[in-house]
Amino acid sequence: MANKFGMFLIGGVVGAVAALLAAPRSGAETRAMVADKAGEFAGNAQQWGDSAAAGAQHIYQEAATKGAEVVNNVTARGQEIASEAAARGADVAATIQEAASNISPTINEKGDELRDKIEAARQRIADQVAKNADADADAAEIVKDVAETAKEAAKDAAATAEEGAKETAAEVKEAAGEVAKAAEGKKDEK
Repeated sequence: MANKFGMFLIGGVVGAVAALLAAPRSGAETRAMVADKAGEFAGNAQQWGDSAAAGAQHIYQEAATKGAEVVNNVTARGQEIASEAAARGADVAATIQEAASNISPTINEKGDELRDKIEAARQRIADQVAKNADADADAAEIVKDVAETAKEAAKDAAATAEEGAKETAAEVKEAAGEVAKAAEGKKDEK
């Protein structure tokens, strides 16, 4: 796309030079006018490049900010869920423990069996709470990776925009030099 834009600018410069050469002016006036226009085009190309780089930098800043917000939100929500699960697990364990202590001592055999089941349930709950906390941490890591990828993409876009602007400015300067040479050659022919 930068190549097409550069060709468009070069075509515009060549057309302007052709119009100037056909105008009833002296060679010195024409060369001065061509040099002024070439400088003006080069300045405009540099301004466009700077604007593109600034826009890309702004997009990068927004992406980095949004990514950080998402990471913070996911991390906070993961911690909240882990805390809630741990509290529920503790409540369930306390309730089970209380129920176990209320069983009549005359049913020792059934009591021992029940305690084993309670302990197994407590362990399963603790394992599930740990698994949920790990899953939330994994989700936070994925969001962090996405934010870093977006940050890198924004940096690459800014660099590409700046490079394209520099290339276009160089092409315009080169075309202006060729036009000035052509105008000088036209003067020498007269």
